[in-house]
Amino acid sequence: MKKTLAILLTLVLTLSLVGCAQQAAPAAEPAAGEAAAPAEPAASGKTTYVSIATASLGGSYYPIGVGMAEVYKETIDGAEVSVEVTGGASENPKLVGSGESDIGFTNANLAFAAYSGTGAFEGNAYPDLRIMFSGVAPGTIHLVVKDSTEIHSYNDLKGKKIAVGPQGGGLLSLLPDLLGMYNLTLDDMNCSFMSYDEGVQAVIDGNLDGAFAQAPHPSAAIQTIQGSNVDFRLIEVEDDIRNAFIEKYPYYNLVDIPADTYGTPTDIKTVGSTNVAVCNANLDTELVYQMVKNVYENLDKIHNVHPSASSISLETAVSKMFPMHDGAVKYFTEMGVY
Repeated sequence: MKKTLAILLTLVLTLSLVGCAQQAAPAAEPAAGEAAAPAEPAASGKTTYVSIATASLGGSYYPIGVGMAEVYKETIDGAEVSVEVTGGASENPKLVGSGESDIGFTNANLAFAAYSGTGAFEGNAYPDLRIMFSGVAPGTIHLVVKDSTEIHSYNDLKGKKIAVGPQGGGLLSLLPDLLGMYNLTLDDMNCSFMSYDEGVQAVIDGNLDGAFAQAPHPSAAIQTIQGSNVDFRLIEVEDDIRNAFIEKYPYYNLVDIPADTYGTPTDIKTVGSTNVAVCNANLDTELVYQMVKNVYENLDKIHNVHPSASSISLETAVSKMFPMHDGAVKYFTEMGVY
């Protein structure tokens, strides 16, 4: 795992062996610069190392990863789990696909691109990437502007000063696809690369014309302008555009933001990305089966770690855009959803 990018939240279990008086000794922590031991199937007397690649501390991936680690702490004998702070959706497919991390969260479009070596991963395929489960923290596309601006549609973005999220963020993989439906590119706008919070604040301060945010709704960034004295509106994606968008890019999805989310006059029609948990193909089948099973049998705990985790359910768990891990297939087949 990447030591320079990771903050390790290590949750160590040392459990008594059934029928034995002697307790198993925990494995030593890897020295600085050394790769962590590969994950092993849970077995009595063995330490099972699992690393989970998430994102920044302020996002939804990190607390969900911590929630999963807590569940594994309680359910998998000898589990030693590290929750890694990483570059997020854009970096995690590489970390997991290369085996540097065992599990990671990312956008479905980036997972597909990494597996197939297309798009942002052109020429750099990671064929060992596998889907663990889908339906994680849907990434809703928000475009917020002041009510006084002349922006009423994506068609009005040309030449405008717009915040498009941080460099390397997952939004920058989806946004060109969406803008392309309007015959626009990022070059048609005066783009500012900054966090969602910073972008929305710049709109409030009058320094930018609009700001994008890709986050589960309600988004804390959008709630900032909602709580200010600034009148704002969210820009919709027209029905014909978003239907054509989903037909062209089936790994995205239609999203309607309920009016009471931000106090808008009507529901806001937009699009979003389906987020997925991915794992490495070389992880033991029984281990992945147990990890998936333990997540879905403890959804009450997972749902409590972050509002966006409430989207995790059996109904949204299966994705077949590229192979699911055999351990996941085993569990979801037992549950009748695969």
